[in-house]
Amino acid sequence: MIRLLSFVLFIFIFISHSVAQQHKTLKVLFLGNSYTYVNNLPQLIKDIALANGDTLVFDSNCPGGHTFNNHFNNATSLSKINAQAWDCVILQAQSQEPSFSPGQVAAQTLPYAIKLDSLIKNNNNCSETVFYETWGRKNGDASNCGSYPPICTYLGMQDRLRASYKLFADTTKSVMAPAGEAWRKSIAQNPTLELYSSDQSHPSLEGSYLTACVFYETLFHKSVLSNTYTAGVSSINVSFLQQIAHDVVNDSLLTWNIGKYNPCVTTSVSSISSNKNITLYPNPAQNVLFSNTNSTFKIYDVLGNLCLLGNKSNTINIESLKSGIYFIELSSLDSTRKIRFVKE
Repeated sequence: MIRLLSFVLFIFIFISHSVAQQHKTLKVLFLGNSYTYVNNLPQLIKDIALANGDTLVFDSNCPGGHTFNNHFNNATSLSKINAQAWDCVILQAQSQEPSFSPGQVAAQTLPYAIKLDSLIKNNNNCSETVFYETWGRKNGDASNCGSYPPICTYLGMQDRLRASYKLFADTTKSVMAPAGEAWRKSIAQNPTLELYSSDQSHPSLEGSYLTACVFYETLFHKSVLSNTYTAGVSSINVSFLQQIAHDVVNDSLLTWNIGKYNPCVTTSVSSISSNKNITLYPNPAQNVLFSNTNSTFKIYDVLGNLCLLGNKSNTINIESLKSGIYFIELSSLDSTRKIRFVKE
């Protein structure tokens, strides 16, 4: 009887520990403007996280129309950056400025993206900067179309936003949350689902919900599919928007730098467990990985999904994997090692 009770207690502790390990708490600061505060985007993300057993603790400073330059010179923004050791700080530029010409963005916007990122990481070198890629206006930017024709249309403006936010993220070795790309895919697949409010610029509730789903996957590295929080959006639209967000984030993890640059996690090919006798090359890799031992292997994506597994071999075919960041667990007779690698 005592043995049985001990066994039951062990199982209970094990299950409780496993469940606790799955739940995450993140402290996140949002610095943006109306594209963040309309429909209270941070709260939407928090509610989606809560429905999945996760916790988002957030603060924000989002004055209307604020640029990166404005935030860099805003005493409240600077104070909030230094208020605590944030897990992530979200940076959202004024909705038009990243869509301007490459030369103008390089001169007027990129320098302040770099400066804000430096402040964030100086406050806490484990903080991750996340650039919030917004969306093109429904019919392009009429007010600036004459001086820069590429942004006269929605798609032209969206292309420039993607390029600029990718530039910000790559330059600072940060993450890009591809909300604008999720909007692009949603509009292409279901143009009757209205993501815009009546001004054809700010988000409707559906637009904010889609953005929140993108952020949940980007920040928590978990799937939003089948999440029960709807924010009042119809069940049909919830399922559609969740799938769009999931597909966009996971189809291009390497493009968005998700899992690539976290300064407090292994950032190159190095051991996550203690044994360094097992090696893996090349990295990055295209179709094949090689190990110096005949090892069984399991390959996981950054969301923890098992992607591949195989028996003892020193040659591992990864041709079926999409481009992105992965973790491989190699096990030989007396050694186990986990290594992060990039599939190009």
